[in-house]
Amino acid sequence: MYAKNEHGQVRPAAGGGGEPARGGESARGAGGDRDVPEAARWFEALAAYAPAPAFIRDGQGRYLWVNAAYAHLYRMESHAVVGRTVEEIDAPDDAAMFRALDREVLSSRRPVRHTLVFRHPDGTPRQVTGHRFVLDHGRGLRVGGIYTDVTDQARALEDKAVAAEELHALWERSGLAIVTLDLRGRIQRVSGGVAELLGGDRASLEGTRALGHLRGDARTVRRAWVDLVAGKASRRTCSVVCATASGESKVLRADLAVVRRQGAPDRVSAVLTSLSVGFDAPARVSPVQLRVLALMAGGRSNGAIATDLGLSRQALDYHLRRLRGALDAESRPALVARAYTLGILDTGVWPPRATVPPCQG
Repeated sequence: MYAKNEHGQVRPAAGGGGEPARGGESARGAGGDRDVPEAARWFEALAAYAPAPAFIRDGQGRYLWVNAAYAHLYRMESHAVVGRTVEEIDAPDDAAMFRALDREVLSSRRPVRHTLVFRHPDGTPRQVTGHRFVLDHGRGLRVGGIYTDVTDQARALEDKAVAAEELHALWERSGLAIVTLDLRGRIQRVSGGVAELLGGDRASLEGTRALGHLRGDARTVRRAWVDLVAGKASRRTCSVVCATASGESKVLRADLAVVRRQGAPDRVSAVLTSLSVGFDAPARVSPVQLRVLALMAGGRSNGAIATDLGLSRQALDYHLRRLRGALDAESRPALVARAYTLGILDTGVWPPRATVPPCQG
């Protein structure tokens, strides 16, 4: 929409453009009757609905023309902006900045590309980027501008940067042992905490298959993995026996979660927690001996354990001797302590029980 003078006549903007004629009638310019040039009519028809905010102002900061996108920045209609000055539209500090930019462009007569951060009178922050330039068609200099509102994009980038910093803090500063795997089970990335947990360096782990670092029966882990990559589950908690760089083994808890892209599983992230000290070979403990250890850790006496399990005292003594040899411990407290440090008993539950089998959770 173009500005009009005090007599209701179209005031030419950008050196000769006026409001488009309606019904075949001519619009009146400041210099008298004349048809609005066809180029001006096409320009306004196009620019009025362009998604990029655009304006034309005179040297006194008065709006001669704005499109709908520009007016929308201020939650106004175009006709409510045209004819007013920047001081009437913007906050004082922002208006002063805009006028200074106008004077700079008018003085240099060179276009300027810049990004502006400002606040509307209602306090809403906005950010736009674009060009400010001089229009000179022989009827006085005008300042034109066309911008892209990047407020939402800037906020999204800021939120992304914050999320990236939080993720970096988790990966590199928290000490957490985190592993990212592709859907084929190949290790893509490990945190510094993994190298500390298993020894060695990242290069020895990244790019290798996760199953190659596991010891023992991996069938239950495979079943959990199939559920995750098929999208049947979002999370699984497994206990695994993993080889370390020194050749020892450790019992680890692996909290696995699916990372999705466009709704489909894309990769798997795992947080590893140590459940044992390093050991050369897993202790050979039978199912009955596991139950003995769990009851012993819960404070049951030998007589009560024998009764609970339906064992004779001689049978219980036999299992206790085997446990002392397998765990290298001579007393009941030492047996319980070794069972926890070797990851045989689960430190996170009560009453005591054997380490969570794979695929639980």
